[in-house]
Amino acid sequence: MERDEIIKRIDIITRGLSQPDNETDESSEINIVNKEVEEEDKPKIVALLEDLLVMLKDDPENRAKIKGIWGKLMDGYGHIKPVSEVLGSVKLSFLDESN
Repeated sequence: MERDEIIKRIDIITRGLSQPDNETDESSEINIVNKEVEEEDKPKIVALLEDLLVMLKDDPENRAKIKGIWGKLMDGYGHIKPVSEVLGSVKLSFLDESN
């Protein structure tokens, strides 16, 4: 997945969690994440995803900070398929040493 696609996908998930009334197709990844994340955890995951977006857009070479945010997201929400997929893409595109 290209870097711009990763950023767009994170943004879509973030918006979906921030505006839960935007339900579209029942099988969409936004609805999956909305159902899997408890209501009191939504502000936490949104904040982490927003922090990750800022780092990926503004300072993609700062692997230490990206990895720290990535780790927090993976620990807390890595069991949710759309989140784990996008985090896998972040790891390959931004944290892999060969890039």
